[in-house]
Amino acid sequence: MANNALILLIAFPIVGTIVAGLMKPGAMVRSWTLIVSAVTFVASVIVACSVLSGNTLEWSHDRFNLETIGFGVKLAADGISIWLVLLTTLITPLVVLSVSKDIGEQPNGHWYYAWILLLMAALNGTFLAADGLLFYFFFELTLIPTLLMIGIWGGPERREAAGKFFIYTFAGSVFLLISLIYVAAQAGSFEIAKLVEAGQYKLSATELCWVGAGLLVGFLIKTPVFPLHTWQPLAYAESPNGATVLMASVMSKLGTYGLIRLTIPIAFTTAGHNQTVLCIVAVLCLISIVYGGLIAWVQKDMVRLMAYSSLSHLGLCVLAIFATSTLSLQGAVMYMLAHGLSTAAILLVIDMIARRTGTRNIDEISGLFAKMPVLSTLLVLFVMASIGLPITSGFVGEFLSLQGVMNHYGLGVTVIAATGMVLGAIYMLHMIAKVGFGPLKAPEGAELKDICGREIGALLPLATAVLVVGITPTPILDSFKNDVATIAAEWKPKADTNAGPKSESDFFGQ
Repeated sequence: MANNALILLIAFPIVGTIVAGLMKPGAMVRSWTLIVSAVTFVASVIVACSVLSGNTLEWSHDRFNLETIGFGVKLAADGISIWLVLLTTLITPLVVLSVSKDIGEQPNGHWYYAWILLLMAALNGTFLAADGLLFYFFFELTLIPTLLMIGIWGGPERREAAGKFFIYTFAGSVFLLISLIYVAAQAGSFEIAKLVEAGQYKLSATELCWVGAGLLVGFLIKTPVFPLHTWQPLAYAESPNGATVLMASVMSKLGTYGLIRLTIPIAFTTAGHNQTVLCIVAVLCLISIVYGGLIAWVQKDMVRLMAYSSLSHLGLCVLAIFATSTLSLQGAVMYMLAHGLSTAAILLVIDMIARRTGTRNIDEISGLFAKMPVLSTLLVLFVMASIGLPITSGFVGEFLSLQGVMNHYGLGVTVIAATGMVLGAIYMLHMIAKVGFGPLKAPEGAELKDICGREIGALLPLATAVLVVGITPTPILDSFKNDVATIAAEWKPKADTNAGPKSESDFFGQ
């Protein structure tokens, strides 16, 4: 049953997309989307329970295989991918629940919900793909619904934002595809396990350098990392809030997941290879951490602040990934989960504030906490998680990531990386101080009322997840320890480079 549930995580949202597109605008399409996304979450929980019990789940169908190019429709779930699927399926229904009813009642509002479901299916497909070409298909498919949501329902500069988003991400995907095709030509298959095998045993150091560079460009744009980030602030600021939440909390993890699943195992399998590339990546990550934090500090638009905050946070995540130890990779995966939860929650709160006040500018509002005690309490909790306060989800990921960076890069790099935590505390607390405290100030016509039951329903699961992950992180860390340990072990120098290939389970699922 759990194996078949893998395909349902993709097929059910796609069917939901088609039905939503055929429905008329109104409340019914919103209810339908909420039901579909909620049922998909239940299916993901069933899959997660099986994976976390120690089972390796796989699903394939021979009818769709193309043996001439080594392509096969094959899905698999392990301890890393299943948590990202759970993140996707948890956040999507909460986004639907929090979306303004005005969107669904617009002439083409039903398509907004349809694109949310299609994006959900594409994200799940990317995290579950066990074939490199299938991974690329879903990776690219995420571009279509996101582009349409930005271009149709975005802000005044939506066309420019959609254009930059498309050009950057599509250009990066071209390099990704070329690298995958080249490795697949050596492997005779696009199956991820065989791509990894080819990277370890069939490619020269020069070939690995070029392949690694292509994979890096594709994934670092998606994350993003400096200087490939310039599409991000405008896209986040001009997107409708649902698209912004999904981009910041889940889509950005496509880049970091790709680094863990493909880039490290294929192109960085031996410590002697690509040292120059590794140094360049480390420098870019450090720039992202410091630059993102400093620019976030001076932002007036709260969504742009969160965009630069993500640049800083994910810079540390990528740095931890390239420390390539079991500890650092555990920290990076936990950081991905924690960042997704806190960022989604904060962006939902920002949208709730903006709908009441008509602005996201922190200079135009203040003293809101006295009028919105429930909303303010939740915002403080999510901000504490974002800056890594103990007993919240952000603490363990940051701590393990920095410890892994220390073990690999040394004290100097770790000190620079740790400045991101300091800057994060400064700009996030600055935002709370400006918005929540001081004399009451809001634009004329603002309705300063606390959140309603529907909005509490959207935020309460995230608040619970933030605390549960922060208080009991050990079971989560243990659930993917073997998976990241395999990746870390493959990065180490090999005594016998002519050793035979390993089994598929060594590279995707234990």
